[in-house]
Amino acid sequence: MDSRWEKVRAIVLNMVERCAVCGQRFSAEDLQALGRSRSTWAFRLTCQFCGTSSLIAAVIDEDQLVGSPEPATPEPVTQRDVEEMREFLEHFDGDFQRLFGYRSGGSRGWDE
Repeated sequence: MDSRWEKVRAIVLNMVERCAVCGQRFSAEDLQALGRSRSTWAFRLTCQFCGTSSLIAAVIDEDQLVGSPEPATPEPVTQRDVEEMREFLEHFDGDFQRLFGYRSGGSRGWDE
């Protein structure tokens, strides 16, 4: 796995520090990289304490991966962020294959 995966993993773990179910802190081993398509990275996050599992889609610009290995402190979530996510989810049809650029014919379109 190249260093970009590790940088993105650090960014995601910095944003999602604790399990929403049991409150335990996540470790790097809890976050499994599934794939990527352009600037979208997919992970499975599994709590080692209670077993809760989540899928995470992280949109990370390549500029965020260049330079310092330490991820920047994330901006606080704003009301506008919440409204945009609500609107997205209201219209999202659940087709994650299309969302992540899955191509028919066996090609996933992900960089492994």
